[in-house]
Order: sequence, then C-alpha cells, then structure tokens
Amino acid sequence: MPEAHNRELFSLLERNEVLKARGYSLAYDEDGGVVIDRAGHVHGIWNYDSRSYAWISPDNSEPKFRTEDVRSAVLFTVVVLAQE
Repeated sequence: MPEAHNRELFSLLERNEVLKARGYSLAYDEDGGVVIDRAGHVHGIWNYDSRSYAWISPDNSEPKFRTEDVRSAVLFTVVVLAQE
C-alpha cells in the first residue's frame, strides 16, 4: 500500500524542525509522491514503490537514493537539503 507509506513519510517530514526552519514545504504529486519545495522550486520527490522509498532529484528521472526505512528517508532528506 504505497499511499500509507507516502503518508507516513509526509507526516514525519512535515514535523521536522530543520526543514521547517529552512522554509521547505510539502505537497503530494498526482501519483501520491511527496514533493519537497522551497520558494516555488522543487528540491526532490519521494515515492514508495511497494518495496522501498525512492528519492528523485529534480534534475534526474531515475532515483538517486533508495531505502526501505522511513527514518532513513527523513535523515537523507534533511542531510541533502541542509546543504542547499
């Protein structure tokens, strides 16, 4: 059930203080993926595909990172976006 996994990730990212402080916002795309945006620019999209979370950067069409663990997905997001 990809929707449940995406909702769980959305909830954890939405509560993350680092992302809030840096001005990131979240939304769902038309496929239910989690879009991470700041100031009108997409910084990445997470999507769960029945076995793992996949991070796609806006300049790529293939996943840059995969993990089966939702907490690893949050950590990866914070580390990547803290560098921007």
